[in-house]
Amino acid sequence: MTTATEPCLAEQQGTPPPMPFIPVRKSELVSALAQDGLSPGQSRDFNTLCMFIGAYFHHDFYDELTELKEAYALFASSEPQTLSREKLDRTEAYLTLSATFEGVLKRANFNELTPSEVEHLGGEHPLLDVKTRTPLDIYETVRIFYRGLKTELVTQPSRLAKKKQVLQDVFDDVVVFVRFKSGELNPGKSRRSPKLPGGTSAGSILIKSFRDIARSELPMLLPEVQVVMSRKDALFLGGPAIIGGIPVALNIIPALSMVLVVIGAYLGFSGEVSQDKLMKAVGALSALVGAGAFMFRQYSNYSFRKLKYQKRLADNIYFKNVNNNSGVFETLIGAAEEQEVKEVILAYHALLTAGPAANAGELDRRIESWFKEKFGSEIDFEVSDALNKLEGLGFLTQIDTKIAVCPLDGALSRLDMLWDRLYDFSTGDAAEQTAKRA
Repeated sequence: MTTATEPCLAEQQGTPPPMPFIPVRKSELVSALAQDGLSPGQSRDFNTLCMFIGAYFHHDFYDELTELKEAYALFASSEPQTLSREKLDRTEAYLTLSATFEGVLKRANFNELTPSEVEHLGGEHPLLDVKTRTPLDIYETVRIFYRGLKTELVTQPSRLAKKKQVLQDVFDDVVVFVRFKSGELNPGKSRRSPKLPGGTSAGSILIKSFRDIARSELPMLLPEVQVVMSRKDALFLGGPAIIGGIPVALNIIPALSMVLVVIGAYLGFSGEVSQDKLMKAVGALSALVGAGAFMFRQYSNYSFRKLKYQKRLADNIYFKNVNNNSGVFETLIGAAEEQEVKEVILAYHALLTAGPAANAGELDRRIESWFKEKFGSEIDFEVSDALNKLEGLGFLTQIDTKIAVCPLDGALSRLDMLWDRLYDFSTGDAAEQTAKRA
């Protein structure tokens, strides 16, 4: 994990490495492809083909969406209780949820942070001028997924020096998957469940998705992240406290002893109290009140600064949060659908307009070169996945042992036949038709 003192990826390698994520909207991509190498009639057919490919993949993802929601209902504190909820096998449901969730994220071209990177979340965050501590002891599982990586020049605030511009790694999309611990997970430490934030139940799962997250902001995405005093805060608050507290401390001990003498005299433990001693006791009390006021002021300054930092964190994350818990599944399914459609139409268009490719490597280079020329960014196109999808749709063919695709009218006819098969219950038993589609 890149910390505040480590160089970002751009400083280490010059530019971020290309990723499988295709960072343009589907509508933009379809429009660019339709205007490149196709006649007006072909452009209309291509737009129609893209629309129905999207509908076909949307139907294809329906089972994953249903499975995710059903499995997650057992672990979400915010989900409504049902009569059958407690009868479900939590272990089996968790395995189903994890496997399906990972599959959807992979199809949406997400990568995952390694466990060692997650363990090192926290520390100084110079871009927000805060320091955080991540309470990993309340989590059983923490997984962070991301896609899209770019570098941006951002302003780093400073109290002592002039503000400077620094390069920062920024992820297009981030998904956080957290499962809280339950009491039975730590039998050696305590029989009680750990204290969890926001009334969250033990063993529950929290899922959140974000957009445009800097690498240094990743720790702030976890629940119950704590703002702690940084070295800079200790310098600005502790320095004046030490300097101003020295004379106060020197007066406290004599003042306290004088007060104790007067109290002892009134209680009969010592001699009489003279007017001079009484006046000194009043002065001593004033010194003690002043010391208390000084300490209260320093504590108030720290509390105010901590509150300001908490608000800064909340404001920063609030506008970058996309969805939460079961709503994340809708977002991810839509993202996976769009990525798969874009892969298919890129591969189909490249073979349709530029002709057959000798092998997958040639097609891969052709697509990556076209995308960089058209949109100015590099991608690591997953050509094997795209070819597998084209083959599954029945669009692939061979011409002189080269990889080729059927023409637009043939692709539309093939897609129409596939669509009709999805809902053809006119013959045979409905269950049998469903089994055939599966």
